[in-house]
Amino acid sequence: MIGAQVGAAVPWLPLHFVPASDLLGILPILIVGGGAVVVLLADLVVPRRGGPLLATLTGVVLLAALGTAVGQWAANAAHPVVFDGSYANDRFTLFADFVILATALAVVGLSPGYLRRRGLEEGEYYILLLASVAGMLVLDGALNLIVIFLGIELLSIPLYVLAGFARDDKKSQEGAMKYLLLGGFASAFLLYGMALLYGETGHTSLTAIHAVLLRGATAGQFDPMILAGIGLLVVGLAFKVSAAPFHWWTPDVYQGSPAVVTTFMSVATKVAAFAVFLRLFSATLAPYRSEWEIPVAVVAIISMIYGNLVAVAQTSVKRLLAYSGIAQAGYVMIGVAVGRPDGTQAALFYLAAYAFMNTGAFAVVTLLSRRGEDCDRYSQLAGLSRREPLLAGLMALFMLSLAGFPLTVGFFGKLFLFSAAIHDGQLSLAIWGILTSAVSLFYYLRVILLMYAPGEDVLETQEMEVAGVSPEGSAVAARSTASPAVLVVALAGFGTILLGVFPALIYTLLQGISVVHG
Repeated sequence: MIGAQVGAAVPWLPLHFVPASDLLGILPILIVGGGAVVVLLADLVVPRRGGPLLATLTGVVLLAALGTAVGQWAANAAHPVVFDGSYANDRFTLFADFVILATALAVVGLSPGYLRRRGLEEGEYYILLLASVAGMLVLDGALNLIVIFLGIELLSIPLYVLAGFARDDKKSQEGAMKYLLLGGFASAFLLYGMALLYGETGHTSLTAIHAVLLRGATAGQFDPMILAGIGLLVVGLAFKVSAAPFHWWTPDVYQGSPAVVTTFMSVATKVAAFAVFLRLFSATLAPYRSEWEIPVAVVAIISMIYGNLVAVAQTSVKRLLAYSGIAQAGYVMIGVAVGRPDGTQAALFYLAAYAFMNTGAFAVVTLLSRRGEDCDRYSQLAGLSRREPLLAGLMALFMLSLAGFPLTVGFFGKLFLFSAAIHDGQLSLAIWGILTSAVSLFYYLRVILLMYAPGEDVLETQEMEVAGVSPEGSAVAARSTASPAVLVVALAGFGTILLGVFPALIYTLLQGISVVHG
């Protein structure tokens, strides 16, 4: 009785009203957020260039969060919703968490050797990385407009800093400034769209918004202010996934950012943003599908056409992968436009496939980067098959997978997306996807030809000698000082082939996944 009186007398005690089930539901977020604080404190006591301690500690934190997510998946709770319906700890959320945490682990494995070669060994890097991962995990399961905005800002602000982490590199600073300014505009569009939805429905909960929209759609009443809000949401989220025509920041930021940062943002940010995209449009905004289906499909087509055509003209490896990422975002948008369970499952499969092949491609670029600069010129890939046959073979594999060649995971990713579009009656989406995939063969095969063409490495060797760097000083040195980075590339290649031969290993896991709106 006394304890009850004390509890009633002190209602402001925050933890008194948080059930253990709610805390367990966000345990991966708590682990990553708490890990960021631990890494911050550890950075205060280790030397400025204190070796692999911070990277190891960050890896342990991410492994713990990943293990927790696996345990929650095994518990198989049916659509658990925590914090009064603000967050869903369902299998849709957990699958997105897997991809993000695995990508972050891969980036941590790539980071120590790369940061050492670039002279960027700072503890803040790992703290910012964990903070951004925490924001992505919040975003994956958000069921409230306020939580969505919180997750997006927690995701974005550390990335703005990481994009400009190479403080002495003008391209890095320029890219970070563009990312910050355009990201601010995109957040404003997103917030304005949320405000319109709240103003017209009176709710921030996705469950309540869905109920209001369903009543209006059933009565044949489509509120123009809600339509405007949906349009603004598309603009804000399309910016985050690098979909055209809201992609203008992507090439400059990808090229200017350190290669490990580009690796992280090119995959993990897309996964988190598409998780919100799918949850909003496949569930919450489903009653208005007849109104947003065509605009989303148009964005998908523009992204596929523009990304693939402009990539053909690139001479920078990182810009090529940036425009490739714009095209890949268009393919995933097909799953959003379909709006059915098979479209959602196909989109999730493709995001997992993209994590393998794009992380692998950027990992090769990271390994080939040497002191003072990233591997960004085509001439640096010329003749790679003779200098580094293993890396050349893996890079060729990732290029073929991105192009959608059979027996690679990229082939089945596109097959599932195009099949979902056809089953939904959107044949034009599938046709545009197939045609633009054919265009992409040109620039992906061009990279492979550069690496395997005879006699093409003479120029690069001469350039390295003039610069005072031995031809063995890039990938060979990276391999000797960063064995985890080589393991990351090898695992990415193994996953690309394994899932290309046995796609059911992942696709069967997705069969029972449905999007919960609250």
